[in-house]
Amino acid sequence: MNVLLGTKEIELTGKKPNEGFRWVKPFRLPPAYNTKKALSERDLEQGLVILSTLPNIHSHACAAQVLDLEEECKRRELNAKILHVACDCPDHWDEVRKLHPFLKAKGFTFEDANQKDINVFSESLGVGVKGSKRIAHGLFAFLDGSLVKAYIPRQQYGIPNIKKFLDSVEEKAKL
Repeated sequence: MNVLLGTKEIELTGKKPNEGFRWVKPFRLPPAYNTKKALSERDLEQGLVILSTLPNIHSHACAAQVLDLEEECKRRELNAKILHVACDCPDHWDEVRKLHPFLKAKGFTFEDANQKDINVFSESLGVGVKGSKRIAHGLFAFLDGSLVKAYIPRQQYGIPNIKKFLDSVEEKAKL
């Protein structure tokens, strides 16, 4: 799949998963924000889980994705566990922590992760960026371990359309 970063076309690795996708290969990603526990495929197995991928937590768009996703879920009274994965080191979450100490979502990092785990994660979701250590913006909703919605914006500049994504999640998951 190819996406745009402004006018520049970027090739993503892996394949965006179809509805019904379930994790087969295990992975572990180190904690970075609001948790001391690593993220694994098991964290997606119970209830509604919104998994967000972020290219750069230091950017406005990524920080806004973190904030907007949590605020919109709260506004809708959507009982979802929100998990974010960024390429950045855990220290890059400090600004989010300082500006928005009320956020409950958990953040994870590729920093210090095993390359095999990074590959399994990014290629399973189709968010790996060819020729880079970064991942693309993406939003994925799992209900009891089964994917109900995957959204990788064609235009990677800016904030993904979180409201439209959650509208679709609510419809598909019958929430």
